[in-house]
Amino acid sequence: MRGSNMSERPVILIADDNEDVVALLRSFLKPLDCEILTTRDGEEALVVAQTRLPAVALLDVMMPKRSGWEVCQALKGVQRTAGIAVVLVTGRGEVKDRLTGLQVGADDYLVKPFDRDQVVNRIRALLERKPDRRGSEPATRSENVVFDRTTSLPTVPIILDRLKELLIEQSELGIVFVDIEQIESIEAEHGWAFFDEFLRRAGEVLTSEAKPRFRNAMVAAQRVAGTSFFIFFETRGQDLSQENAFDQLANDLRETLIKNLRERFPKMQSAMIGFFVGAARIDYRPQIRLERQIYAGMQTAADAVRDAEQQRKKQLTRELRDIIRRKRITTLFQPIVRARELTVFGYEILTRGPANSSFRNSDMLFAFARETKLAWALEAIALDNALRRLREVDLLDRKFLLNLEAEMFGESELRIHEMATFFAEHREQFVFELTERAAIEDYAVFRRLLDEFREKGIEVAIDDAGSGYASLEAIAALSPDYIKVTKSLVSTLGTEPIKQDLVKMLVDLAGKIGAKTIAEGIETVEEYEACRDLGIDLLQGYFFAHPQEQLSLGDEEVAQCRMSASSS
Repeated sequence: MRGSNMSERPVILIADDNEDVVALLRSFLKPLDCEILTTRDGEEALVVAQTRLPAVALLDVMMPKRSGWEVCQALKGVQRTAGIAVVLVTGRGEVKDRLTGLQVGADDYLVKPFDRDQVVNRIRALLERKPDRRGSEPATRSENVVFDRTTSLPTVPIILDRLKELLIEQSELGIVFVDIEQIESIEAEHGWAFFDEFLRRAGEVLTSEAKPRFRNAMVAAQRVAGTSFFIFFETRGQDLSQENAFDQLANDLRETLIKNLRERFPKMQSAMIGFFVGAARIDYRPQIRLERQIYAGMQTAADAVRDAEQQRKKQLTRELRDIIRRKRITTLFQPIVRARELTVFGYEILTRGPANSSFRNSDMLFAFARETKLAWALEAIALDNALRRLREVDLLDRKFLLNLEAEMFGESELRIHEMATFFAEHREQFVFELTERAAIEDYAVFRRLLDEFREKGIEVAIDDAGSGYASLEAIAALSPDYIKVTKSLVSTLGTEPIKQDLVKMLVDLAGKIGAKTIAEGIETVEEYEACRDLGIDLLQGYFFAHPQEQLSLGDEEVAQCRMSASSS
């Protein structure tokens, strides 16, 4: 290791066992006027990073003792070092390796052989990160690791020392755990930006309501980017002798929280706004480590919520069975827009539950049906309803994408045949969008089945490309006509180089097999522009239009008006 401990210049760590690579990177980085530290293996890199806290760490993926992936994961998992910008340096440029880098929290990725300008520009961008819209540095200092950026609340680790002091001083401590119901439904129905605002408001209400209800209350987010909260408070001197006194306090808070959120978000269904609460009390035991006592109390409060969730699951199962029995579903159409022209290319066909039910959102409806072994019963009525709706509307010259789980092809030959016959009557207008790729056990057999549909003019799309290596295997084996880029890559695409590289690779892959790319989940102008600039062909998401019952609402004029309004 080399470099002065007294330097005030930005510090960059280069960890690579290849001296030629280290020398090359040193040479490239000279214009940045940084102090350069070097190590030859992963263990030494971790020690140096923990000691010196460099602004940027360039980690060779294949170095001795610990891989760059392991070092990155270790750095990002600890508050003190999680703010270090990690760049993985490797000769392995496959999509699988970049996915791994994204999953372990890397900030960027450099592939050998290097381009001087690319190295300098990417490292400079990490050194000069600007504050986000809320004024905080994005993951460059440890404050962002211990404070949840959506709600601005501290996470539990940052208040742990104070909790230990209180437990010793007071001899007891109260805990209330608050968990949001239907997280996936809210986010899928309204989008991540809306859900962040919902979460932020929930945190504000909890903070304001906890103080008058609980003595010296402290509210914390369970973890960064989490959807649960803990309230810690003093219990000594309070009259909590009545049976279930804690539970009553927690339930009163729950009712107030629900009422406030329903008033704040009147356009949301009332049934979607709900919270689980659980309560516990810790009695100080000096023979047990303080951290264990606190975390055990948190677990007790959370376990009480789990019991409530199980009861809720039974209720939802009964509700879903009734929906299936009475065929209470609606077929909707979400426009898919051409990225360059901003005209409507086609529609994804979606199924939604009753408006006043817990299953209004498509994702929630089908995810819960799979979980409760009711997927096929639901798919059967969904296909029937979709076919009826398609026969009622003018298809014009649009494309229509229909979601089908791969396992359905083996279990529903008659119904699929009926759908395929209708599709064949409208050649080149329908696309089977495949989900649940894990259910494909034999790609060769499955591809032959898809070829039969292709002969009838039915195209094929692979859903959630970029979500894992399985999606890449499906693309390679099935050669789809469309590749749908997963929402997780689209979110914050404009600011994350690894995501940009992955999308570029998917675009290149699509070009090689003659497929079109579709990015889903577009919610902001930044996401739209990033996808367009990276060469995505087609786009869909709430930025353009929500799912709707009528096709006429998705005309070109609507998409253009939406863009004009956003620009202004």
